[in-house]
Amino acid sequence: MTDKNDNIVTGLDNEGNEVKVLVKTPGASEFKDSQIAYNKAFREALDSGALLRQKLTDYMTKQGLWDEDKQNEYERKMEEISSMEDALKGGGIRLSEAKEIAIQLKDKRVEFRDLISERNSLDAASAEGQADNARFAALVRLCAFNPDSNTRYFQNEKDYDAQSSQPWVVAAAEKLGNLLYGLDPNYENNLEENKFLKEFDFVNEELQYVNEDGHTIDSEGRLTNEDGRFIAYKNDEDYKNRENSYFVNKDGEEVAEVDGEWVKASLAERKPFLDDSDNPILKEKDKKPTPKTKKTKATKKDTTAT
Repeated sequence: MTDKNDNIVTGLDNEGNEVKVLVKTPGASEFKDSQIAYNKAFREALDSGALLRQKLTDYMTKQGLWDEDKQNEYERKMEEISSMEDALKGGGIRLSEAKEIAIQLKDKRVEFRDLISERNSLDAASAEGQADNARFAALVRLCAFNPDSNTRYFQNEKDYDAQSSQPWVVAAAEKLGNLLYGLDPNYENNLEENKFLKEFDFVNEELQYVNEDGHTIDSEGRLTNEDGRFIAYKNDEDYKNRENSYFVNKDGEEVAEVDGEWVKASLAERKPFLDDSDNPILKEKDKKPTPKTKKTKATKKDTTAT
């Protein structure tokens, strides 16, 4: 039996306040009510012109969104990912080669996700997809409880819809998804490439690439900060102490921000262009104003006889 505390998640509301939610496992009553929500959403989706899933492939083909070439690419990437996973599981190759395979596998997964993203978004828009979303939303609404009072957070569908985008509601939905579908909350950590990279200290706990000194780097070994920006240090002492870093571009050249745009530091201050006599050409706004001479008011000579 699952401990009640294991099903309590903590999140924030839109004002930054902490909210605790007890996510109960749905029973027969909750599943019955969620099926009603499914049926309602399904009918409404059909009435609004949503396609059935079985018609989705035909529609995508007619619209040029999915064709035989993309299907072949889909199958090829699946095979490549599987082959790379097997190589990391099996071992028996040089560590340097295995590291390269793991890095390539991470990139391959991104390519695969990009390939199927449009198809997945269209699936979510199908009649069944909209109904599935409505059913899951109903389950979240029915299973999210205040752990102190043991009462539901949402009294009705309208109440849930008004708060569904808040971070704590999203956290509760993720927890319910884990309970219902066995979704792995540590999915990224348990990917074969990430398990390998962590085992041999090629990445840190946040799955960022690191070098032998523990500095974060990109996949090609260039130093980065925690936000992924390229950086460098003036000397070895600064590198060792991780201080006084500065931003560089991918070629290692120092950069500076000018008017919201990052440029080479050497170009941060633009020099004036020259005329044919090599004299600087200054724009009107750069020219120094000529000092005005103060005019003295002439006094009228008194010609009155004394």
